Amino acid sequence: MKIAKTTRILTPIEDWQQLPKGKMLQEQTQQRIDDYLPLCFGYHLLKLGRLSSLLDTSYSLIPHQINCAASGKDIGLLADIHQLPLQDASIDLCILAHELNFSNDPHQLLREVERVLTLDGTLIITGYNPMSVFGLRSLLKSKSPKTARLFLLNRIYDWLSLLGFEILQKQHFDFLSGDFHSPFSSFVERTGQRYAPSFCSVYFIVAKKHSIPMTPIKSPFQFKQQRRTGQSVATKHHYPS
Repeated sequence: MKIAKTTRILTPIEDWQQLPKGKMLQEQTQQRIDDYLPLCFGYHLLKLGRLSSLLDTSYSLIPHQINCAASGKDIGLLADIHQLPLQDASIDLCILAHELNFSNDPHQLLREVERVLTLDGTLIITGYNPMSVFGLRSLLKSKSPKTARLFLLNRIYDWLSLLGFEILQKQHFDFLSGDFHSPFSSFVERTGQRYAPSFCSVYFIVAKKHSIPMTPIKSPFQFKQQRRTGQSVATKHHYPS
């Protein structure tokens, strides 16, 4: 597998407005977060990174919610998200909004998320898709964040599969990746999301950590029954006189 770690110095993203069409992107992401949060249960919710921390999770039934980032306002846990100061299997739901696009070591980030998630814990990931209009603009260095790293969706699926995650839901949006507001452009956007989702600019993935049942494995070794040949010999019992 190709190593995803890089020595590039990436500019941290502190606000959604730093991204192209950031307000629309935050609203679309928030809408999908709101739809899925009522389906998640547990005790601890972790929002990793500044963009994740700016998402509203008030619809969640999970009582304890933690904003974790290296810096910023309203951050409850100041820490490197690649080395979380949390116990193993302590988080029920983790939200990771566009952090893979701005991480020096995205695979390590996912390994750390897998470590802190409980069995059957849920991970929500959003990010940019290179196979899109936005991806093409990024290659041409036109109106795109210069520090963003774009990974193919199949590569992200492989990472999640290796870490023991099951993909529960996949959504894609921002097909046109432009500022269009006409009825025709809205129709094209809906059509693209429905029939060509792999070419939309943004993905929304919900994955669940596998819980491996402790099923005993039956041993292939079996004792063979002793074969009896001929008639059985009567056993005499001697009783004391």
